[in-house]
Amino acid sequence: MDIVYVSVTNGYLARNAGDSARKSSSSSRLLGARLHADLASEVNGWVPARTFPDEKGHVKTGFIQRRQISTRQQLKVFYLDVGQGDATLIEAEGGIVIIDGGPNKGFHEILVKRLEALQRADADLQLPPRSTLFINAMIVTHFDKDHFYGLTRILEDPRFEVGTLYHNGLPRYGFGSGKDIALGDVTEHHDGTRSISTDLTGIDSARSLVAGTLLKTENGNDNLFSEFLQSAIAAKDANRLGSMDRLYRRDPDAPVRTISGVGDDLEFEILGPVTTRTSGSVRLPAFPDPHSVTITNPNPSPSESHTVNGNSVVLRLQYGDRRFLFGGDLNQPAQQYLRRKYGQRNPFRAHVNKACHHGSSDFDLPFLKKVKPEATVFSSGDNGSYDHPLPDAMGAAAKHGQGDFPLIFSTELARDNKTSGKIMLGHINARSNGDDVLIAQKKEKASTRNPWHTFSIPYPGPFSGQ
Repeated sequence: MDIVYVSVTNGYLARNAGDSARKSSSSSRLLGARLHADLASEVNGWVPARTFPDEKGHVKTGFIQRRQISTRQQLKVFYLDVGQGDATLIEAEGGIVIIDGGPNKGFHEILVKRLEALQRADADLQLPPRSTLFINAMIVTHFDKDHFYGLTRILEDPRFEVGTLYHNGLPRYGFGSGKDIALGDVTEHHDGTRSISTDLTGIDSARSLVAGTLLKTENGNDNLFSEFLQSAIAAKDANRLGSMDRLYRRDPDAPVRTISGVGDDLEFEILGPVTTRTSGSVRLPAFPDPHSVTITNPNPSPSESHTVNGNSVVLRLQYGDRRFLFGGDLNQPAQQYLRRKYGQRNPFRAHVNKACHHGSSDFDLPFLKKVKPEATVFSSGDNGSYDHPLPDAMGAAAKHGQGDFPLIFSTELARDNKTSGKIMLGHINARSNGDDVLIAQKKEKASTRNPWHTFSIPYPGPFSGQ
């Protein structure tokens, strides 16, 4: 048997060769879905194929058209529901990339299930089941708990190995550290703006920070950021983490900087954070709360939360001709800053956009107009302290999206299900072959034939074929 992947947006597994997709015994297969097929037994363009066993050992068998499959993996982007937070799992040929990990154990549980699925697939082909899952890159956009803390458990688990851990360089200092806005050393410039140091670089600087007393809570305990660094150091010492590195963009006019070691199919361009100067020590802008900005006080004191969020790592994933944007928790002053830095150029245009800051109202409309996506994904939870996504963020994303039917997805609104009726998590599932993009979410009423609501982008509308 051969490992193949569905390479079209309308793939399906038929009970008998020649059956149509509409036949009740046929079942749809998402673009990128893995199948085990007997390519040598192809007859009249149809190939015997089966799914690999699910958690209960169930397998679907049948036939698939040879033109619907490829031996190449295709792109899968899972926007995962981890409650109030961000977590994205990206897979393609030769590469697995994580962007953020949510605040809790949810992402770890998802990765364990992913490894177990691969182990079942190995066993189905009578291969030795793998014992570990290699993650080429683990990217922390910024060190807010709802983005980084869920990665701690993954780094601690010997079943997971990480090539490089990337971050933006801004530590979260503890109580009484003496650091400006608990992030670093702030410098005021002649024009009234301020910049901040980036004190975290590689694993050696992580060791130094943990060994000192700057990452303590008011009670003298290690803060959450320290716990994360300790898990990274332990993974490094156990040879389960290759390296740790800081991501930033010095000069928007310089050649594109990309992340290496993630396979030939994935190209991540680093768009931010953008440093305040093109040489010397790496310093990032210290942003104020935009509500404090007035005509008479255009540069108020910097805000910790706005500086943390505003210096999120910004990445644009290029896969074939399709582009996906990830902006962490960018806010209004940060988006304005990036627009100024990039001038007339627009590297932010993307087909699919992960909405910044879970759908907060703190966004810059001209920046959103530059992105102009065909689909926007909001990642949020039921935490009553935030109420994300907010109506203005969703409305603006729809109004300034691309096409007549710009799509809005929400991990909080989408819900999977079990036959028992138990509500499960609302993952948003994007797939691409480099030319087409398909985005799916589970139907709330279970269906064995087609459990997905699927949308190709640009979405032509529900009655476009009539």
